Amino acid sequence: MNTADFDAFEAAVAGHPDEVDLFSAAMVIARLGGHPVDPHAAARALDLIAEDVLAEAGERPSHEALAHAIDNQLFAVRGFRGSFENYDDPENSYLDRVLERRVGIPITLSLVYLEVASRVGLPADGVGFPGHFIVRYGRPGSYAYVDPFQQGARLDETELLAMLRGLDLGGARPETFLAAVTRRQILQRMLNNLHVIFRTRRDIQRWHDTIELQLRLAPWNVALIGERGMLRYRLGRLDEALPDLETYVSVTEKDASPGAIRLLDQLRIRYRNMGESR
Repeated sequence: MNTADFDAFEAAVAGHPDEVDLFSAAMVIARLGGHPVDPHAAARALDLIAEDVLAEAGERPSHEALAHAIDNQLFAVRGFRGSFENYDDPENSYLDRVLERRVGIPITLSLVYLEVASRVGLPADGVGFPGHFIVRYGRPGSYAYVDPFQQGARLDETELLAMLRGLDLGGARPETFLAAVTRRQILQRMLNNLHVIFRTRRDIQRWHDTIELQLRLAPWNVALIGERGMLRYRLGRLDEALPDLETYVSVTEKDASPGAIRLLDQLRIRYRNMGESR
């Protein structure tokens, strides 16, 4: 990825939460894959699904009619499904590839559902259920819950709350986990998934680029700044690594990672020696 990509992502996530361009930001995330990304083709694919949904739902459709038409078009007609076999494949997190392959993880399949819903006029939100991601649609007091990863399975709110009460929620009320998440939170969750994948694979460049995008959403996250500094060091970008590591160590002080402190000491010695040799 390059500076233009990071700038495009920053522009997409700027402004009021309702103004965040979720689709455009997801297209930038897809560029982490290194393959050609065509936002126009992806948008057209979503538009075609929406056209078929509207044709199926009929004139002046209810929310239920729209939702069932989305289910049918996505899961029965087109065969979108959850990736159980290769859950950690990064391609499951790239919206364009999910649309092409019709396979994804909970959050990207939910994103497909949300993008189609917005095109057909169905009020819908993402829901960050612990360890999963689902969609709710409808109006307050009459929400219905859908699991796109399970090909549109309907979820009962009473059962969802019962499941939540059986989890350690850190003192939070179970109902808060059925609330809508923001567009930025959806993007954060997508990037968190890729962060874990690239870190586990030791894919240094993509790991670094994922953090660059994460910092466009949370520029105050000093842990990410420190991690970026260590990755920049490993990529040989020493001039950029130094301020990142200085920021991280100065803010975290005694809690700073020993590895980051060691790298910072090495950089300071390096630049001091360079200055003395001039």
